[in-house]
Amino acid sequence: MIKKIKKKLKQNIFKKVISKVFNFYKNLETSYPEPLEIKEDDKILILAPHADDESIGCGGLLLKYAKQCDVIFLTDGRYGDNDIEPKQMIEIRKNEVISVMKKLEVNKFKFLDIEDTKLDSGYDIFKTINFNQYDYICIPNSLDQHPDHKAVSKHILKAFKEKRIQKDINILMYEIWGTLPLPNFYTDISDIIESKKEIINMYHSQVKHIDYATKIGALNEYRGVMVTKKSIEVYMIVKVMFLINV
Repeated sequence: MIKKIKKKLKQNIFKKVISKVFNFYKNLETSYPEPLEIKEDDKILILAPHADDESIGCGGLLLKYAKQCDVIFLTDGRYGDNDIEPKQMIEIRKNEVISVMKKLEVNKFKFLDIEDTKLDSGYDIFKTINFNQYDYICIPNSLDQHPDHKAVSKHILKAFKEKRIQKDINILMYEIWGTLPLPNFYTDISDIIESKKEIINMYHSQVKHIDYATKIGALNEYRGVMVTKKSIEVYMIVKVMFLINV
């Protein structure tokens, strides 16, 4: 009986969330995505739940604006390979990050070292980030169902409600495991798609399981159809205030 009640409550909560998300997108004006214009003095923060998420979701953005980008890797990635002991896996993934970040020549990067798969309960560490120095905060698509990916949106909202975010920052959602229903901005990466694949492939510990470079390259190429470009990265950009309604 208790299990049935819990299941019913879970179903009702799910329906409520889906309804809110549907209404959010339904009320948006339908249009093709516009080119993303980054100003020379814009500061960009990319939040990557795991090492490689930043390259998969916005590697093109990084390649074009590396000097304006800071990247924070939220989890330690210890469970990235079941055949490798967690402590060793952490070291492998950090070394991969260092290689990629050096190649990109980003402004700066750091690790928060929250336990992999436990990002949802890592808000006390997440909230130490100084968000107010940035014009854009890049996060995974809020509809992405990976628990660590989804936790970033949850923590951003909480940080805003606690007034840790005090300026009207642009929240840029990028695609990893979940695609965006209505992207409103894009970066043309037709001339750098091979470079994006190259940096994805530098995460050797991850691409040995899934050929992310080929699959994401195909997604970027498909996305280009709607704006008649060879390859693009798409994003959903909203003001942090707007996210509260999702």
